[in-house]
Amino acid sequence: MAAAHPGILKSACALDGMEVRTASGKRLGRVFDLRLHTDARQAPAVTAIVYGSRGLLERLGLRHAKPTSIRWERVRAIEDRAIVVDDDKSARPPGS
Repeated sequence: MAAAHPGILKSACALDGMEVRTASGKRLGRVFDLRLHTDARQAPAVTAIVYGSRGLLERLGLRHAKPTSIRWERVRAIEDRAIVVDDDKSARPPGS
């Protein structure tokens, strides 16, 4: 994804609860967590978003199964309180 305009997101917390949908409009769920890459020499970078019912269950500590996530590279836009992702290979199947 291209660099976001500084006024769009003040922090990664702004992504929490956003709807996730494909470019064709299919609703995938809501964001419940983020996966980050951390390195002492660089600022943390979002690598994936966790969404949907499995993401919620993990967030609540009720399920230890791998949550549904999508790589950040698949994000195409953040608009209208929604994260828009590629239709192609948009979700990683559980266990992959």
